Amino acid sequence: MRVRHIVVLILLAVNRTAGATGEENELVVTIPVVDTSAAGTPVKSTGTVRFSEDPEKGRGVCSFECEIQSTNISQQPILLLVIRQEVRCPNGRIVRRLIEYEHLFEPEPLDPRKAEVEPAEHCQGRRTEPALSRADTPSAETTTLYAEFRDGTTFGDKKYALHLRQIRKGALKVLRKLEEAYATYGERQFLEELFRPPDPREIREASAVNDLFIQPLRRVQEEHGTAEAIRAVQQKLSNAEEKLAVVGK
Repeated sequence: MRVRHIVVLILLAVNRTAGATGEENELVVTIPVVDTSAAGTPVKSTGTVRFSEDPEKGRGVCSFECEIQSTNISQQPILLLVIRQEVRCPNGRIVRRLIEYEHLFEPEPLDPRKAEVEPAEHCQGRRTEPALSRADTPSAETTTLYAEFRDGTTFGDKKYALHLRQIRKGALKVLRKLEEAYATYGERQFLEELFRPPDPREIREASAVNDLFIQPLRRVQEEHGTAEAIRAVQQKLSNAEEKLAVVGK
């Protein structure tokens, strides 16, 4: 997690609203997201988290949703980014999420002054705990753990990128295999490879590779045809290989 700064909590809004029974028993709190990244971080995260807490049969129910924007404040385009989010509900429950962004297969990296935006529908949760006699102060913080730049330099500890690098390696292997199947044997073999589940004995993080790369390609084939799926494979490989030639990894 590297060096972390002291968290400064600022309460922006506290409101009580009527619950389903008409009683004023729901607590709504909105607070800012605090960026606790180390000095020199290439990314600055801002945003808010909205908590709503409502007692339910002797238990504390905490729901939250957040809108977070992570902006590249460096001078270098970013290919790979790992950010940790930590949300503490008023009932004391802590929710941690690891957010990973991979731009290797995309047309463009995360350029300077550009941002990754995580809308509320992608950042929300609901936690139920035994009711507490003393409520905790809610908090929300983000920490940039790792960034890989287009020129091959990095920020942070590479251990935080191991998972994403395994997915990258597996995706490259699958995409190259699909391209080879089409180039050597044509569309029929391409389709056989496309609808064959990745073998965990050959590809680490096979489940993630399947969900993030293969399933979207299958949907392209089903909705737009085989030719479009082949084009998508070739485009992703072209995007990746162009960047890898510079990164050298």
